[in-house]
Amino acid sequence: MALAVAGFTGVDMLVEQRLEDRARTQVLGELSTVRARLEGELNATIHFTMVLATYTGIHPDISESEFRRVAAELFRQRSDMIRNITLAPDNVIRFVYPQAGNEAALGLDLENHPEQSESVYRMMQAADTVLAGPWELVQGGTGLIIRTPVYLNSDRGRHDPEAYWGLTSIPIDMEAIYEITGLINLQDRLDMAIRGRDGLGPAGAVFFGDPELFSRDSVRQEVIIKGGRWELAALPRGGWSAATARPMAWHFTGLTLVLMAGALAWRMTQQSDRVRVSQALHQSLSERLRATIAAMPDICFILDSEGRYLEVFGGHDPQIYHTSHQALLGRTLHEVMPRDKADLFLARIHETLRTGQLQSIEYALSVDDVEGVEPESGPTGPQWFEGRITPLGKDVMGRPAVIWLSVNITQRKKAQDSMRFMALHDALTGLANRTLLRDRIIHAIAQARREHSRIAVMYIDLDDFKPINDSLGHDAGDTVLCEVAQRLNESVRDSDTVARVGGDEFVILLEKLPDPELAARIAEKILEVLGRPIHAKGRACQVTTSIGISLYPDDGETYESLLGAADRALYEAKSQGKGRYWQTDSRLTDISS
Repeated sequence: MALAVAGFTGVDMLVEQRLEDRARTQVLGELSTVRARLEGELNATIHFTMVLATYTGIHPDISESEFRRVAAELFRQRSDMIRNITLAPDNVIRFVYPQAGNEAALGLDLENHPEQSESVYRMMQAADTVLAGPWELVQGGTGLIIRTPVYLNSDRGRHDPEAYWGLTSIPIDMEAIYEITGLINLQDRLDMAIRGRDGLGPAGAVFFGDPELFSRDSVRQEVIIKGGRWELAALPRGGWSAATARPMAWHFTGLTLVLMAGALAWRMTQQSDRVRVSQALHQSLSERLRATIAAMPDICFILDSEGRYLEVFGGHDPQIYHTSHQALLGRTLHEVMPRDKADLFLARIHETLRTGQLQSIEYALSVDDVEGVEPESGPTGPQWFEGRITPLGKDVMGRPAVIWLSVNITQRKKAQDSMRFMALHDALTGLANRTLLRDRIIHAIAQARREHSRIAVMYIDLDDFKPINDSLGHDAGDTVLCEVAQRLNESVRDSDTVARVGGDEFVILLEKLPDPELAARIAEKILEVLGRPIHAKGRACQVTTSIGISLYPDDGETYESLLGAADRALYEAKSQGKGRYWQTDSRLTDISS
């Protein structure tokens, strides 16, 4: 009897440990999902401050209307979590969107403000994005302020004080973040806390939940955000003892089972080594799977060296993943997706197994790419993922295998694409800006030099634009500029570039000219299409245009010389009267229309 009781006690302790392991695995999985969502949402939003900072560095003389257009587009994409967007030249807020309800922020000197100056100083010292807070806000709720410095687009470097222009700030509504990331929904079964105010990680103060969680046996996850780090902690409601509680009937049933198991165990001593090896392998696999689940940030696959799906974990977020990913089990990469993607993924698996080191890969994938996964929920369009592939180290079911952690980075990609586009394009018209134009002209010159061909640069100025702005207002002026941009695009070839380089100034790059006369014919076409009335605010607006043209290699062999020659030709055209173009050559012959 004593042996049976001891056996039952051992089994009971083992069951308790297994229940706790299972509870820890579940808490880790849920906390990892929250962590991944926090990183995704916050880093995507942080990229918006970088978009505005980059754009402002290129356009330091940004106007109120131009700021409103850029900020409105950024705000639209994140209106569920950001309170406003501000721009502060010389650290004094001059622009805010939306302005309604935020008028008090205008004129605020952040560098000398008693509550704001510390984070501004940290940002200037780091010459990079920093986090401030979260703090309780006067208007209610909790806000995290993201600050990004603005540096002039020059060669002087970010740490040169003369290149510093100011900063942009976005306050994030933390209550909205908690809701969007699912943290609030977990509070009915988990005690949770977050520390790392001002992005200081474990050294920062607790700003959500009970600080005691960080001194208890809680599950931890690190949130890595540009500008800082946070640390998450979680325990089941009532602690681990509540998560491992067993009913009283367990003890009576368990004792009976232990006695039966004792008799059965005596008989099983005659079984073969093969069964014991199989059991050991199964236990080893279970331990590895628990470690996998604990580490996974989003969704996790175990694949063997043939690209066969052995296990699928996580991916329970219906906002990102589809519910039928279990249909992948037992199938190979080549059975479920296009050959090019399957070949790419299998090559990464083999490289991971060969080197024994972590491999990373970014890739786009949609439901249509994966056969057998039905779009029961989640997005159906392409999604971007970062795959982190780690060798298991030992054979699983007799085959080498890897753990493939797949993190959804679609929002980050969209923010990066938006930032790149806005850094190289005019916010009002969508045309190329001066930076992109310069790159295109330099590239075209290099190509023309290799191919012994010609290019043309056309400098265009609207002669009668200012009276439209003065009499009808800036909105009407913007309408005219957008229509001019559209007509210019329609007047050139797809291979040509149209750029807006000033208020009413445009430049066109014509590549691979078959003969110089083509530039003259396009100029005549532009004069004709821009001479037609443009309707704005119920009025028919009439503008005339002056154009200066330079040719490579006749008028210059560098970006500066070609643009300068076109600018001088524009001046000659204007001196001859409105509605003309001038094509310069060594004789500066007037061929105006």
